[in-house]
Amino acid sequence: MRIFLFLGLFLCAIWASDFSKKKLIKIDEGQDNFELINLDQARSTPPLDSQKALFDSSALKENQSAIRDKKLDFAIVFTSRRPFSYPSPQGPKNLSHTFSQNTLRALRLNFVNAAANGIYQSQKTLKSFSPQDASLINIAPFLRQEKDRGKIYADFVDYLIIINLNEFYISTTNFIFTQKTGANAVINFKLISAKGEVKSKNITLKIALDEDASPRQNYQKVLDEMPKMLAQVVHRQTRRLKVQ
Repeated sequence: MRIFLFLGLFLCAIWASDFSKKKLIKIDEGQDNFELINLDQARSTPPLDSQKALFDSSALKENQSAIRDKKLDFAIVFTSRRPFSYPSPQGPKNLSHTFSQNTLRALRLNFVNAAANGIYQSQKTLKSFSPQDASLINIAPFLRQEKDRGKIYADFVDYLIIINLNEFYISTTNFIFTQKTGANAVINFKLISAKGEVKSKNITLKIALDEDASPRQNYQKVLDEMPKMLAQVVHRQTRRLKVQ
């Protein structure tokens, strides 16, 4: 048995003159296990961290137009300054959350799913594009929830929309025989392209309140009408946009 083993090793030595990247196997007689003995030869291949991948994804970055869809994909971030609230003590204290929800419902834009949009709902975005005393509004429950993990980040974001709810107040205008009460919302709208271009627009929304209605009825009127007004402004600003 030992003679055959010796002959086998000798023939292998003749057929394979280059021992680089090889290891000897020492087999003990009467045992099933074996031990690997490293010959410590120089490797002919570079380390893994310096090898080029079989599929180089950098080619995709150079030719993204070949794989991107033709539709505009948006991400959106809402922020609110404190207090952005209905000022009447009889009415609800805060309207920023519902205001954002109704604005999203009124917007007819293709938004990425909640998980992908969450990338932009960050403190970095807040610090870069919102007032210092603003805070993020979580709108994830109002966006599409993608269940397929492979598709969560499949869409490229062409534009990021940032809506800052800066101020909300009630104004009273006195005329000779009458008095009119109105609701006012001061909002900043920013549109940021994938190339880093930023467009900013300050918006003031005004709506007349019914003096005969209760504070809650007027509050509901604000929530029904103002988000639609804001959505119209956003649609006008995004109407002629093209895929980046």
